[in-house]
Amino acid sequence: MNVTSLRYQPVEGGALGGHFALHVTLGASDGPGVFVPLADLSSRIHGAFEVLNLQAKVKGVLLDCREGFGERDEMASLVSTLLDWGMTVILWVDETTRHAWFDPRCYIAAFVTHQHWPNFRVNEIRYVMPQDPTKWIEPDVYDVNAAATCYLVPTEKQTKAAPIIDFVTKCKRPWGIIRDIVAISFKLKDE
Repeated sequence: MNVTSLRYQPVEGGALGGHFALHVTLGASDGPGVFVPLADLSSRIHGAFEVLNLQAKVKGVLLDCREGFGERDEMASLVSTLLDWGMTVILWVDETTRHAWFDPRCYIAAFVTHQHWPNFRVNEIRYVMPQDPTKWIEPDVYDVNAAATCYLVPTEKQTKAAPIIDFVTKCKRPWGIIRDIVAISFKLKDE
């Protein structure tokens, strides 16, 4: 598997936001990163928790698969091994398709960029908003994801609160916001 980073840090935003997890960022096979055989990656993840020597009740491993992932059998084996070790597995995936190696015991967050996406079963939907507000269209959320929490992911350049708040109030579902850039300030006293 091509691994671009392995680090322990808080999850950014969403329902698990702020909770610590070992982030394993996987990359495309032809992209930058280091090729790590499956058995070695499992050992490195296990070893990282030994080095951290955590007393935490939950040992979270976030597999960021948005840029790439290993072969189907490799991924199924990795996820199964981590679950067997009692780790909480979080998957960050793109919207394109449900993979056969997804395990229902994992927490799955799909990063969606289009209105129409396959709507495979996930725990969390993150709408990565286009830069142009005229192109913001609420993603479809089918019954299979009725219980999924939904979040907007504005870009760093989207700092105006009014269009984001306008969009959220017109949506069919309640959408939270991942970044804290959206705010409307009010005067504390009349002058």
